[in-house]
Amino acid sequence: MNKFIYALLCLFLNTGVISAQTDYYYYKGKKIPLEINDNKVCISISKDKKKTSERIQSNVQVLETIKDENFDIFIIHRSDYEKLTSLNSWKEDKKSVELTHNYNTTNGTEVFSTPYLNIKLKKEEDIAILTSYAKEYGLNIVKQDTLMPLWYVLALKLDSKTNSVECANKLFESGKFAASVPDLCCDNMTCSNNLTYPNDPMFNQQWGLFNSNYPDIDISAISAWDYSTGKKIKIAIIDQGVQLDHIDLASNISPLSYDTETNSSPSIVYDYHGTFCAGIAAAVKDNGVQIAGVAPDATIVSISNSLSLWTSNPLKLADGITWAYQHDVDIISNSWYSPIYHEAIDEAIQNAFRYGRQGKGSIIVFASGNDNDSICYPANCNDTILTVSAIFNSGSRFGLANYGSQLDLVAPGVYILSTIPDNGTMHDWGTSMACPHVAGVAALVLEQNSELTVNQVNSIICSNTKKIPGVNFNVTKPDGSWNIEYGYGLVDAYSSVINTPHVVYIQNDTITGTRVVSADSIYVGRNVTNTKAYGDVILGQGNITLKAKNVEIKNSTTVPLGTTLKIDK
Repeated sequence: MNKFIYALLCLFLNTGVISAQTDYYYYKGKKIPLEINDNKVCISISKDKKKTSERIQSNVQVLETIKDENFDIFIIHRSDYEKLTSLNSWKEDKKSVELTHNYNTTNGTEVFSTPYLNIKLKKEEDIAILTSYAKEYGLNIVKQDTLMPLWYVLALKLDSKTNSVECANKLFESGKFAASVPDLCCDNMTCSNNLTYPNDPMFNQQWGLFNSNYPDIDISAISAWDYSTGKKIKIAIIDQGVQLDHIDLASNISPLSYDTETNSSPSIVYDYHGTFCAGIAAAVKDNGVQIAGVAPDATIVSISNSLSLWTSNPLKLADGITWAYQHDVDIISNSWYSPIYHEAIDEAIQNAFRYGRQGKGSIIVFASGNDNDSICYPANCNDTILTVSAIFNSGSRFGLANYGSQLDLVAPGVYILSTIPDNGTMHDWGTSMACPHVAGVAALVLEQNSELTVNQVNSIICSNTKKIPGVNFNVTKPDGSWNIEYGYGLVDAYSSVINTPHVVYIQNDTITGTRVVSADSIYVGRNVTNTKAYGDVILGQGNITLKAKNVEIKNSTTVPLGTTLKIDK
């Protein structure tokens, strides 16, 4: 436990003395004042302390969540903090948390300090100085900014003897660095005003992507787009066909399509439903037209079926699934059910998991159904399917949405705006609308790391959901706490993306100078992936660190004499 921070917080939390204590940070060499607000506390918990995080969340009201790949960061009331310190579990839990301040800026904006600080070197060679100071102050060097390589992100260790604001100030005052700034985050409502919205004219009606009426009852798509938009990921829409030249879909439509009724291409539009689902998953963003999709740069693959209960043969639907994985589709979105149990459908789904994506498995998403009953077939036929139910914009379950033990999660499904044939739009309701939201999130995850297996993708999505306020997630399952009507919770694009293990491919490149490349896995060489241009790699000359749990360097890589190459795991 950070003794300094703990003692400091005990002082202002337990005495109630503070009325207008001030702190500051540096901006262009000038002190910018911060007024400490003792009404709230920021608690940061390492991601590997999952039980501690869940226990703390179950005992307090979380006011704000600051999304992060290394910590669970929560804002809570002072009274809830005092409640935590009275629990028997706190003696152990406090060893795993960092406590930092809540502030008001001079213009009254509320901000929170996190365990991070940002440091800018004066020159590349000063990395040795930064390493020395990090050791002295109990800091981890988290990463080097890839686009602005003189900037580094550092984080407090649990045994740090200072807080992030004070530490940033001391480093700047040392005169060794060009800049040193604590990481200060604004509250959710304030930050929502700073988000960059798409220029699609109907985006303000897409509450599933950003909910202005019920903050955080949405999938946090805008924040996720800073990291991923689904590029090079294929989403098959098995449905009533997608209008291939729709004005808000056409540039994302694959030239490949298939009609299961005629066993031929192209696909056929039988009704509006397929075009509607395609728009939710991957309508084009920032084109000044209609709406934005969850994965606005993903590729839509149209697989059509009449979906008529009177004429549809389940074998044709099985053909659609089979065609999808055989044509290298990554994600298969299914907003339909079959009243007939059919072994061919089961077999096609199992084969997609076994052979899809070169053996890593296709991600298959199904709507749960709209009977206010148990999960429909085939959503209930295989545990590897991601089964999705629907919610209102308030977070409550859509009354007709099916639920049960096979349910994985929920997504926006009521009064959803999307595309329809003849270049139109409309609103619709049901679990059919929820399903492509999750398919889109899967595309965002896969763009971040295409090497993930289907089970890994499913786990990332399910373990990073939002827990809807007022819902008792009282069952423990492999990916966290679960509820029979809401599954693991509301799909969260941002949390899923930033918690996806990051893969860096270095191809056709020459790296020189002092560089730190950080990721979960790093692959170096001519042919380490088939998604980028091939080319040999030269590492040097300079001091180069590859920091990852898994580093693979192929023999198409050259390391010249005089290069210092460090592999840091």
